[in-house]
Amino acid sequence: MKHVNRRGFLVNGSALAAAAAARTEMSAARADFPWAARQTYLNAATEHPLSVHSTRAIEEYLHALSHGPDSARDRFENGHLMAEVKRMFARLINASPHEIGFTPSTQTGENIVLEGLDIQAGGGNVVTNDLHYGGSLLNYAHRRKAGMDVRVVPHRDYQIDIRDLERVVDRKTKLIAIALVSNVNGYVHDVKAISDLAHAHGAYLYCDVIQCAGAIPIDVKAMGIDFLACSSYKFLMGGRFGYLYVREDLQGAVLRPRLFGGRSTPSGASRYEISTASHIGCVCQHQALQYIHALGVGRIAAHARPLIDRLRKELPAAGYPVITPETSHSPIVSFRLNNPEEARARLKAANVIVTMGSYLRVSVSVFNNMADVDRLIAALA
Repeated sequence: MKHVNRRGFLVNGSALAAAAAARTEMSAARADFPWAARQTYLNAATEHPLSVHSTRAIEEYLHALSHGPDSARDRFENGHLMAEVKRMFARLINASPHEIGFTPSTQTGENIVLEGLDIQAGGGNVVTNDLHYGGSLLNYAHRRKAGMDVRVVPHRDYQIDIRDLERVVDRKTKLIAIALVSNVNGYVHDVKAISDLAHAHGAYLYCDVIQCAGAIPIDVKAMGIDFLACSSYKFLMGGRFGYLYVREDLQGAVLRPRLFGGRSTPSGASRYEISTASHIGCVCQHQALQYIHALGVGRIAAHARPLIDRLRKELPAAGYPVITPETSHSPIVSFRLNNPEEARARLKAANVIVTMGSYLRVSVSVFNNMADVDRLIAALA
């Protein structure tokens, strides 16, 4: 493996960004994900394949480690890459780098928010809904058993009616917690309306964005998001790395740190970091975020739209009713299954990978094309 110093590593990253920016068609991105040639992979909302660029960066980091900790520390673990990753993620959601902290996972970020707001001790309540992530709902179920007032709004036809939220939010509501895009069916919440509702009652809004960061535009300021968390292994294209956004004026006084460690600082969202973030995850995200910014989130979202639209049109005609609202535009769409075992067998025979359970969930990314969608439709028709 060719030895590359830190400057060379960053230059290579700049070259990657320039190359991606120069692409005239999104279809050229398919070559950056060899996984796409081995399977019809329509499951990015479960886990996104690594690009060849992220893979090479990880290999270079491992090569440095093989020459001793000092080699890796000097070139990759000196804080510069982590600072650059924070800046790139902050730019992705229209935040300041000082509002970004690293976490091991999305769930860790949500727990930091729940603990830091002192909800139960202050006699407050949390409002969420049943299209939130299942792990979060389990978290809230445990907290309810421990005495927290948790109010879970049920969906209506796989979407959330703001009037149902209005009925349960009151002056004691401390937090409304949602998945901006639901992992169940790709439903996109009306974030601004929910934010306005929260703020009108003196509450805050938390958004889990793991199913949409890097895939659709997110603007924490325009949307009125107070807290946000996600991991990187879905549409942020790898690294098993976590992010926490805390609005700058809420840091410290409103959201209090409850755990402390060597990474905790007196200012910025780094105060919520307990330990050093994964270096290998940072190396991966450094490349992945450059790639996403170079392609442009708007172009990524536009690429997904006709693929999802075709699925919405064809699969219901083949006997798979869509359960994603027509007004929701995300890279995820879900369908009811009358015979899950038969559908699973057909897709396995066709080497088509999706999420299967009581429903069928399809999720697309930059490496997918209409031929992938057609293979899925043909397998199920």
